[in-house]
Amino acid sequence: MLALFILVVVHEYGHFLVARLLGVKVLRFSFGFGKVLARWHDTRGTEYVLSLLPLGGYVKMLDETEGPVNAEEKKLAFNNKSVWARIAIVLAGPVFNFLFAFAAIWLVLILGVKSFAPIVGGVVPGSLMDKAGLKSQHEIISFGDKPIASWRDFQYTFMLNLGKAKPVALTMRPLTYDETLTIDVPLNAWQPNAKGTDLLASIGIVPFIPKVPTLVGKIKSGSPAERAGLLVGDRIQQYNDVPLTDWLTLVNFVKLNPNKKIALLVERSGKSRKLDVVIGSQELQGRRVGFLGVFSMPVKWPANWLRVHREGPLDALGSAFTQTMELTNATFALIGKLITGKLSVHHISGPVGIARSAGESAESGLAYYVYFLALVSISLGVLNLLPIPLLDGGHLLFYLIEIIRNRPLSDKTKSFGMYIGFALLVSLMLLALGNDLSRL
Repeated sequence: MLALFILVVVHEYGHFLVARLLGVKVLRFSFGFGKVLARWHDTRGTEYVLSLLPLGGYVKMLDETEGPVNAEEKKLAFNNKSVWARIAIVLAGPVFNFLFAFAAIWLVLILGVKSFAPIVGGVVPGSLMDKAGLKSQHEIISFGDKPIASWRDFQYTFMLNLGKAKPVALTMRPLTYDETLTIDVPLNAWQPNAKGTDLLASIGIVPFIPKVPTLVGKIKSGSPAERAGLLVGDRIQQYNDVPLTDWLTLVNFVKLNPNKKIALLVERSGKSRKLDVVIGSQELQGRRVGFLGVFSMPVKWPANWLRVHREGPLDALGSAFTQTMELTNATFALIGKLITGKLSVHHISGPVGIARSAGESAESGLAYYVYFLALVSISLGVLNLLPIPLLDGGHLLFYLIEIIRNRPLSDKTKSFGMYIGFALLVSLMLLALGNDLSRL
């Protein structure tokens, strides 16, 4: 919820700031909805409130259409400002979302993002990439007209090309010799998995990930691993008589088996011994998962396996602007495909889905969480520009009609439009909530 709260407050602050700059009196700036927990006022008469539900916020301005206004304050009312001033105030919310995304992407580029090299470990038979001709033990070096240096690069570029009418060229290079091969990947009819499956898995790619040694590097105090007698330096050889050669295999097994008892065979000081462990249980993103409280020895990945993308502050400005524009255009394109039925509406997410994705990105590190905020901020900005009454885009549509007609629409027409907008938004929220619950 924190992610959505931050981004909606950024959006509302855009309205707030520009309204004040253009001489409109702001009556209230609410952080959240529902019961007021705290309130304070500034010297200009604006009330700030902190409310119970951190699902966003709102800005309330002085407006004669919403209540009586004193004669001496009429010039401060929103409705008495020029149509261009009203457009600027309404447009400020989405613009601030795009500015936030730009700043967040700039910060991520400076911090640097680690990702594995885009080496294909396997291709799922019958999948999109299998039919296109992708081969295992090959490294992807370009997709479309963009060079690819990591799996993060590939997923970003893939998203930008989603739904293109013409096949997208993918160039790969085998690991054993220096020769490139180019294939065409048809994306016009391909649909992302609506259940939220990882992108690489949904298109049939099994990435090559180096094996993590099964050496115990750290044990959490009071954890199931500590109670069972595991020690730093132990090498876990088996679990339930299954040979273990990769730490991630054990991690995946443990997550899927909370509260179950397993037998571990460990090597300690050259001798093998058996330990019985009861897997712990914890809630993660709305579901119960198992944990042992044990961590592997740190691994120093070879340079050709791990890629780090980092830019200097000045270079990052141009890259951040380009990425913000590309992601904004891609978001408009995806919404267009949703409206025309070319993309399933089951891909729409609501607050639950956003919260879940925020938690997963936070687990991956600060840079991934900040980048996730940038993506959602762009989506929020684009969504608010749609010409639906109640949204900023609906108000902009009313003002555009006012400019063309040289007079505003009647209150009756605006009210009718608001009812339609309300019905559309409620339907959208119910659909998003249903999608979120089905994914859980």
